[in-house]
Amino acid sequence: MNDHDLVPIRFYDDPMEAHLARCLLENEGIEAFVHDEHIIGLNRMFSYALGGIKLKVPEGSKAEAIRILNVTEQRPFLDEEEQPIGCPKCGSEELTNGVSRPRTTSGILHWAVALLFSVYPLAMDRSMRCNLCGHLFRPME
Repeated sequence: MNDHDLVPIRFYDDPMEAHLARCLLENEGIEAFVHDEHIIGLNRMFSYALGGIKLKVPEGSKAEAIRILNVTEQRPFLDEEEQPIGCPKCGSEELTNGVSRPRTTSGILHWAVALLFSVYPLAMDRSMRCNLCGHLFRPME
């Protein structure tokens, strides 16, 4: 393997998140590429078979790219006033964004039907999860 071979450094479920990470790396001068986004876009269930959407960089840039992404992921999430978002239950700023959960009880039924027909459930709510207490919440709460 030489310095120009592409190696995966992150795996994503959402193409938008992968492209945001790609743009972040390219702004730092590191070439980055998103792989398998189109096939997974056809059917989200393919994500499990393919191992997700892959963010790849040249072998020689791997360590620096991982460092940049790790530093970015350590930053707190900010609200509209650019204040850190905290967990409403415990106040922690250690959060994970983009956690999917069914919106309502009818959403749970929709999720089950989607699973039966192998399509991505549309009635999902994007939430945040506190890494300390496990509380799920929407940032606007």
